[in-house]
Amino acid sequence: MNHTIKLSIFVLAASAPVLSIQAQELRLSGGYNGSNVSEAGPEMWVGRAGYQFGADVQLGQRWFLQPGIHLQVRNLNYTLAGTDANGNPTGTNTEFKYTDRSLRVPIMAGLNLMDPAKDPAFNVYLLGGPTALFLLKADLDNDALDIQTSKSQWYLGFGGGASFSFLFVEAGYDVAMSDVFSGNGFQTDPKVNQFRVLAGLRFRLAQ
Repeated sequence: MNHTIKLSIFVLAASAPVLSIQAQELRLSGGYNGSNVSEAGPEMWVGRAGYQFGADVQLGQRWFLQPGIHLQVRNLNYTLAGTDANGNPTGTNTEFKYTDRSLRVPIMAGLNLMDPAKDPAFNVYLLGGPTALFLLKADLDNDALDIQTSKSQWYLGFGGGASFSFLFVEAGYDVAMSDVFSGNGFQTDPKVNQFRVLAGLRFRLAQ
């Protein structure tokens, strides 16, 4: 088994005893992710639409812990400026695409604004905490550059959501604590913050 998958399973299992379990939910979701590049550099990095899908377990009631594991596909573009033999810009730029696939492992703490013990049909919640990305595969459509994507990346995020019956929607923003690339051929290492919008299904587990 891939060592990143083993690590992800260990993190999820270790987090389970943190709260006394009065209620449990399994949440299956999928949706959109985007990238906000804060240090684009000379390569003029920009984010493109990506996607993710996976599962979370919600442990607790009013206050809860929500660990999860998701497959994330992230897309970026960068631009290579054209120059002549003297190094002067020619005005002709070439755009390249970068894609990475990672296991996204968030461990969020949250608060339901309405007490779940009263079984409301509709609820709103806030959450925040750390997230780790473990690289599975990365592709760059420029064979002239040899780049290395970091094997693990770390984020600190916050967000919120709403649940109605067996459905929920959630949105969040993750601030990058580490670089995407390690030992690469680019002039700068972009800081890539992430945002996401998810929708999914809630399943009540045995209490």
